[in-house]
Amino acid sequence: MHETALSPTTDRAAAGTSAADVVLRCATSLALALIPVAFLFGALAGMAEEVHPRTVAVVTVCWFGSWTATPLLVAAFWLCRRRPALAAAGRWAGWVATLPPTVTIVLALGL
Repeated sequence: MHETALSPTTDRAAAGTSAADVVLRCATSLALALIPVAFLFGALAGMAEEVHPRTVAVVTVCWFGSWTATPLLVAAFWLCRRRPALAAAGRWAGWVATLPPTVTIVLALGL
């Protein structure tokens, strides 16, 4: 008789996770790691208010969003992953969570 190799049951298709979910988990973890950097850059951006008032206004809004909304959006992503009815909303929350710290850092570097 022929022996056939058993297919591993731990592959992504059997587990129900896609590559986009893995990338999104890494992205939300990175967003949480960037919060202290965005907090520091956003706090230092106030020194350029006389030269670039509009940019500092946007940095300030994203600065507040990076330490208030980002942790809540990441928590929503992690909690909604287990419920199929909320999976789409959780993915949107995960992608949106990466925006405030990233925008804060990029705009503060341009000042």
